[in-house]
This record gives sequence, C-alpha cells and structure tokens, in this order.
Amino acid sequence: MILNRDQEKTRRSGFVILVMKLLNNSMKHIHHKLPKYLGGTDDPSNLIELTVEEHAEAHRILYEQHGNWQDYCAWQALSGRIGQEEALRMAQGMANKGKKRSPETIAKLKEAALKREARHRADGTLERKNKKRSESLKGKKKSPEHLANWSASRKGHIVTEEHREKTRRTLAETRAKKKALIS
Repeated sequence: MILNRDQEKTRRSGFVILVMKLLNNSMKHIHHKLPKYLGGTDDPSNLIELTVEEHAEAHRILYEQHGNWQDYCAWQALSGRIGQEEALRMAQGMANKGKKRSPETIAKLKEAALKREARHRADGTLERKNKKRSESLKGKKKSPEHLANWSASRKGHIVTEEHREKTRRTLAETRAKKKALIS
C-alpha cells in the first residue's frame, strides 16, 4: 500500500497521539484522600495513585465540596483548562490574598512597582498597554450602574490644578493630532 505524504503524516501523528494517550494513562499521580487542609497527613494510608484525569476529577469534587482555591487551581491545571504559568500566577495571587503586610513590605512593594513602571515607560510597554485598553473601551456604552459606581468611587477625590492643566494639555494635543490626521 502506497501512502501519499499527507496520509503518511496523518498516520504518524495518529501514532504519536496514541503513544501519548498510553503514556498519560500509565502515568500516575499521588493524591491525598483527605486533603492536608482538612487534617490529612502524608501517611501511606491517606495516599492513593490516580491517573491524571482521575486526579483532576478528584480536585473538582473537592473544590465543589469545600470551595478551597488550591483544589480549584489543581483541577483547572490537571484538566488542561489552564497552563502551568497561569496556574502558578493563580496560586501566587490567591496565596497572598488578604495577607497583612508590614509597613516595610508595603514600602518595598511600592518601590518595586515604581521601578517596574519606569522600566515599562522606558521600553514603551506601558503606553502600548494603555493604548490597547483605551481602544478596547472606545465607543462602548457604559451602563448606568457602571457610571454610578465610577462616580461613587471618585467622591472625595481631590484633583489638583496641576492635574487639570495636564489633562487640558493632553486633550489639546490629542485634538491637534486628530485634526492633523483628518487634514
């Protein structure tokens, strides 16, 4: 039997998929029957071997029963709904949520954020990000609820004359650029 190049490629990729499925089915994960956050231990009697799919399902069930963010993150990552980087980002964000920080830590975080912003300004990343954001919102109607929430969040916010002048200059520059483009 002679196969053309596309048929041969399809046959080989089908074989690779079959091998990967066999490997995934033979790969076992160790799972705590009773999670550590509920008092479970690393004792062998509390551990069970599961396939990747079974492990994902176990974490889904635990998440639905207990609402623990670690189970949600594990379920999403093991089931392939999110990638490893996103799972790490999610885990780091959730682990720090609600933590009390010392004034020194807050100062360090602010300093790091300012350095990051300066770096992004220098390489143009910040402007591109802000432009994307403003263009994605351009022309969209805001709901009355959104406008009311925004207005309420601005109550008591003091706007300096310097800020007003900067806003006027920026608007004037933007209008001049648009006018130049139209002409």
